[in-house]
Amino acid sequence: MRRNRLIMAAVILFALLAGLYSGYRLMNRSVGGQQEAAGTDSQGARADKNRKKKAEKDEKESIEEGREEETQVIRTPVRVEHPGFTRISRQEIQISWSDEKNPYVARYRIMKRKSGESTWQSLGTLDSDGAVSGRELSFSDILEDSTLQQSEYRVDVKVKDEDLYEGVEGTTVFASNILVCIDPGHYKGQNLVDDGETVYAEGDFTLELSRELQKILEGTYGITVSLTRESGRISLGGYTDGELDGGYISLRGEYAKGSDLFLSMHTNANQEGANGYETISQPVEIMKPVILANDLARESQTALDIGNAVGLHLAETSSRLGIASPGKFTRADSREDLAVWTDEWNDSLKTSGTICYRTGDDGQDYYGVLRGASVAGVPGLIIEHGFHTVPEMRRLAAEGVLKTQWAMADAAGIAEGFSLERVNE
Repeated sequence: MRRNRLIMAAVILFALLAGLYSGYRLMNRSVGGQQEAAGTDSQGARADKNRKKKAEKDEKESIEEGREEETQVIRTPVRVEHPGFTRISRQEIQISWSDEKNPYVARYRIMKRKSGESTWQSLGTLDSDGAVSGRELSFSDILEDSTLQQSEYRVDVKVKDEDLYEGVEGTTVFASNILVCIDPGHYKGQNLVDDGETVYAEGDFTLELSRELQKILEGTYGITVSLTRESGRISLGGYTDGELDGGYISLRGEYAKGSDLFLSMHTNANQEGANGYETISQPVEIMKPVILANDLARESQTALDIGNAVGLHLAETSSRLGIASPGKFTRADSREDLAVWTDEWNDSLKTSGTICYRTGDDGQDYYGVLRGASVAGVPGLIIEHGFHTVPEMRRLAAEGVLKTQWAMADAAGIAEGFSLERVNE
């Protein structure tokens, strides 16, 4: 009996201990869950705080960058563009430019690079007065000697306010001390050819051709050009038109005094019924450049070089345009190589063009314009570009194609003879 009581008491005690243990475990799980939840909440709060700090930092940096952009000023470039030039003499070239940049410029600096060289040199400076009044500012380059020469020039600037403006190198211009006198042959309406389809007048075409050549020589090579006439009429020494195409024609050549070269621009003709064809319906085989040289040109290697280069360029151009056979010019590199001009040689379908000469009974140059150039002390050339008795030539002239193409050929030959560089090549 007593033993049964003891067993019962042990069972009750075990049950109580088991209950206590289960309650303890349940309490621990509850507390641990609360602690875990509390830890998770704490980590989330810290992450939110970090994200907020980063957003605030990014916003601050963005504001500061915006302020920097607001305070940063893009400087406006200041540049002297398209300067011009004037040949004052064999030893002085004047460079000129507009005063439109004056308000922004403290000082202009004139720069020079000799043809064939790579180094620029400073010629000097010119202070800006700040005023704009449509003036041409200028600076003279006094050359060391009077030899024929070409240089490249530009005008650089030092700006007044370097916070707002930036000085940029100026654009360049080629200039030389070379002066060429061009005589547009005859005058308005002279040597008229009307074949029923095309009307051509040598006196009109030579003026158009000369103007085109002047534009190229000045703009592309820096050669100064003077013209004996700038309109359909010509007036020199109190004489006009027909008088200057006849008894006083030498005045046209004398007008070149002080020039380095005289060029009389013409188109050629042939005798009546030459080669068995109608006079104004010659075949393209007759086409060839004929260069006639005065006595001074025959002694000048530069003049001969120019004549040869012009003749070769003209022959190639006319052949390319389909108004001449290929290879219709032969070089003449010395006085001994020059051909004697005759009607038969001029009109032949088989001869090539070349540099030639023609003298009168007195041994002087036959053509008055060439005699006049010799009197003025200037090497002179008559350029007979091609035959206006060829219908195909007259058509191209009427279309306006020929003056440009022949002027380009003339200019290239002149530049080669003077050993010049070409701008913007």
